[in-house]
Amino acid sequence: MNRDIKFRAWVKDRKAIFEVVLINYVTKKVTYLFERVGHLLNIRHEKFNDIELMQYSGLTDMMEKEIYEGDILFESFGEKYYKVVFENGSFRAEFEGDFEEHSFDLIDVVAQGCKIVGNIYENPELLSEIE
Repeated sequence: MNRDIKFRAWVKDRKAIFEVVLINYVTKKVTYLFERVGHLLNIRHEKFNDIELMQYSGLTDMMEKEIYEGDILFESFGEKYYKVVFENGSFRAEFEGDFEEHSFDLIDVVAQGCKIVGNIYENPELLSEIE
């Protein structure tokens, strides 16, 4: 099974998400693509403490958009919002029911047909839909 290993980063002081191009575990810094101008790439570096990394799940939503850890999905069949998490070695889709939290394999939720509607950093108000 082949899966792209990709990350994006929520850069805390910029309050924005960027594509990660390099993770240096020795210096504990991430290099990310700040902007693209024609063929020129403007990259920036941040310390691990100044970002939140989000790993690509290897899956796409019904619009063919890549699903990352931290994304918020809407599944129209059950009319539920889910938060994408990575725990115990797998990607999961979580939502809170009446009295407890529910967690499903992400691939099962994707198979039902879901759409990315935001993420936990740029759209924290959507988290109330999950609870």
